[in-house]
Amino acid sequence: MYKDSVTVSRWQHWREMNRQLWRLGLIGVVTLTLMRVLLWQLNAPSSLDVPAGELLQAFWMGLRFDAKIMAILLGPWLVVATALLPLPRVFLAGWRRLWPVWAIAIMVLINLLALINHFFFTFYQGPINSLIFGLFEDDTQAVLETIWSDYPFFSLLIALTGMTGIQVALMRHGHRQERRRLGWRRATLLVVVSWVALIGLGRGTLGTFPLREMHMAVSSNAFVNDLVPSGPQALYLAWKERQVNQIGDDPQSGLARYGFSSPMAAAEVLGWSQADTPQAVFDHMTETTPARSAEKDKPPHVVFSLMESWGRHPLDFDDAEDNDLLGHLRPWMQEKADYFPHALSAENGTHPSLEGLLFDTPISPLTQSRYGYRQYSTSTVLPYERAGYHTVFLTSGSAQWRNLDGALKRQGFDEVLGESAIRERFPDAEGSTWGLFDEWMFRYGEELLKEAEANDEKLMLVMLSITNHPPYKIPEDYEPAPLDVSRLGDELAVSPEFGTSILETYQYANDSMGRFLDRLDADGLMDHTLFAATGDHNTRSLMQYPDAHDLFDQFGVPVLMWVPPAYRGDGEAQVEDWTSHRDIFPTLWAHSLSDVQVPWMGRDLYTPQASPMALTFNHQDGGQGVMVSEAGAVTSLTDPTYYRWSNDAPDLEDRALAATASPSRALEDQAQRAQARMALEDWRIRREALQADTPETD
Repeated sequence: MYKDSVTVSRWQHWREMNRQLWRLGLIGVVTLTLMRVLLWQLNAPSSLDVPAGELLQAFWMGLRFDAKIMAILLGPWLVVATALLPLPRVFLAGWRRLWPVWAIAIMVLINLLALINHFFFTFYQGPINSLIFGLFEDDTQAVLETIWSDYPFFSLLIALTGMTGIQVALMRHGHRQERRRLGWRRATLLVVVSWVALIGLGRGTLGTFPLREMHMAVSSNAFVNDLVPSGPQALYLAWKERQVNQIGDDPQSGLARYGFSSPMAAAEVLGWSQADTPQAVFDHMTETTPARSAEKDKPPHVVFSLMESWGRHPLDFDDAEDNDLLGHLRPWMQEKADYFPHALSAENGTHPSLEGLLFDTPISPLTQSRYGYRQYSTSTVLPYERAGYHTVFLTSGSAQWRNLDGALKRQGFDEVLGESAIRERFPDAEGSTWGLFDEWMFRYGEELLKEAEANDEKLMLVMLSITNHPPYKIPEDYEPAPLDVSRLGDELAVSPEFGTSILETYQYANDSMGRFLDRLDADGLMDHTLFAATGDHNTRSLMQYPDAHDLFDQFGVPVLMWVPPAYRGDGEAQVEDWTSHRDIFPTLWAHSLSDVQVPWMGRDLYTPQASPMALTFNHQDGGQGVMVSEAGAVTSLTDPTYYRWSNDAPDLEDRALAATASPSRALEDQAQRAQARMALEDWRIRREALQADTPETD
């Protein structure tokens, strides 16, 4: 194949493969860029009106992802070629003969996926997603027949063959056999430069953080963001989306794990005597909010803020004079609003907790999987959408993170706004690795409320902050209030310098939220705006929780609620009760929506309840489900481990849990009710995810 191959040195084989590899990589990037241009020209909506800079950013970011794909696909070939250099020349010569086969295979794959993405985009108005795997999950023959009849199969095959042929010819164009020998210094330099370049392109950067999905959000316009992923990248994201969560095909599989033979058996534990069929049980999992005149006559705005890493435990060391962790939030936490200190997070991660809050799902991730393309009756936002609210999700990070933009719009959100939208409104906004600093999110939220007020519109706003996250960084112009990390004593799990940086972002996030509330109060909005805030999980790194029984600190998060007097009715905040994320939206519903159907979930925190408990989806002691109450605690509700309070100290931080093999009757009863609730919530989500349309039996 190569003339005079006997005299070709190993370095000459390597250099020619390296030259062709880089040429092919460039050809692949150019091909995907041209397909992106074609996609833009043929599919752009007529109403598209975005700044040219955003389109350029989409093409630039797309080019970076394309280069990453080509480096990942081609790089291993050069790695092997380099490893063969010390071996006899015949090995590298053989590897070089295989190179054209690999090059053709790579370009067939790239071209095929680019063409598929083009037609997929035309049909679904978006790049390839997990729906593409329906080819194997639906009636495959019917799908193939549809493709055969609706798409120019032979023309595409010719185009695919022609594209690949031209690309490989261009790759080989100018092929020459180098006769000049390389010195070891130049040869080593060439290898190192090629490897470093491939690694940099494969990561998307030579910096600390690699190029990732969150960087695809370059605009507040969904079409512009959809231009970024090419066919190969879109398929990779779809595959991740598919693999991240498979829930089987039996809606009742979760019931069995919690020890129930049917949904009716679980319902019986909860006293639902009339729920004697699966459909009756499902129908029972809907409630109606109280009929209240204030909510009906003047529906309030509703704002919920999920704060990154806002754990409860650091607040044990808060001191207004020397270790101020609250800033402008202090009056709201201590005087104005209601602070519930005995609260647990739904899960122990940002996205799982967000899904737990918004969908009451023990199965997470849900919206990132193929099941995310269905709307769930458990969506906490749907009652507001149906009541005529304008529903908005706002984050200071990327709106594309974990596919938030697409997933949340299917569940009742009218708009999903992120860093790009905030920058459009505030060009001077600054941020760090994960997005903009929290103050800009709150300023945008304030603008949304004012606009809703001016337009006589009801706004339901959910916000997700990001600043209190590694690498902990605050704005240069922010002056931290006094902090003293030594107050944490032996609880501190990191160096004093690192601990201080964590406390600074913790304080900054709280201060930003406090200033937001102060501005709304000054503008007269707080008398008809409900507000709730909580943390997504504990404060990472700062402290460690090695003991399984340290549940209160391990999963503890603040819950802050503001219900204006006009909407509170006769309710009184049950601030000493055990509670969790799952009680936040039921409380907001009860005091903002009058006589409206809502999902069965938690409880109203302004209504007394016998034997209140905090029930979460957290995993502990080898299983899912954590319950804490005055009677004790239970973990791994699928195979319960019981804990009792070791003393009766009035201050919770002075009490501790100890494992027990002889739980009290009260604790056993609460555990059984918790198991029944978890089992039914699991069954409800699986039933809807799988869209079971055949009658279920016992």
